[in-house]
Amino acid sequence: MLVSAAGKPVLVPRKVDAYRFLTFYPGENSANFDDFYHKVVDPLWLANSDAPDATALRQARQSTAKPPCWRILHRVTFLSRVLPAVPPPGAPPLEKTMRAENIDNNYELIKRLEPYVRTATTTSASDLAAATRGALAAHLPELVPHRGEIIEYLGSIRI
Repeated sequence: MLVSAAGKPVLVPRKVDAYRFLTFYPGENSANFDDFYHKVVDPLWLANSDAPDATALRQARQSTAKPPCWRILHRVTFLSRVLPAVPPPGAPPLEKTMRAENIDNNYELIKRLEPYVRTATTTSASDLAAATRGALAAHLPELVPHRGEIIEYLGSIRI
């Protein structure tokens, strides 16, 4: 991430400026112990490194007991990218319209629509589509020609 002299983040076109993820904790299992020490941790680093982390892992390793361990899975469920100030000639029409409406990224589009579609996100896809069509018509009429793409996008991220 680029940081200005004042210590503030600098938004760079086409770069990710926000993301959302979910974390899953599948049940504990002894096989996770083996996976961790044989697939995740570099065995050469573990055996030869003087790093405090390597020392701690060597001390925690219980090869004979192989205790059940948790596995943690992180899945990114949403990305927001900064749109360029001037859309390139081949930019998708929705991107061009968003920039014309001073919407800097897809996260900002979501935030503008969220108050009007929030209650429809917990019901059905058709309710979300109807709420999105209504919100676009009332609050962002310039984006109405792109409603199909916006509805599909909102449905895929389930705001």
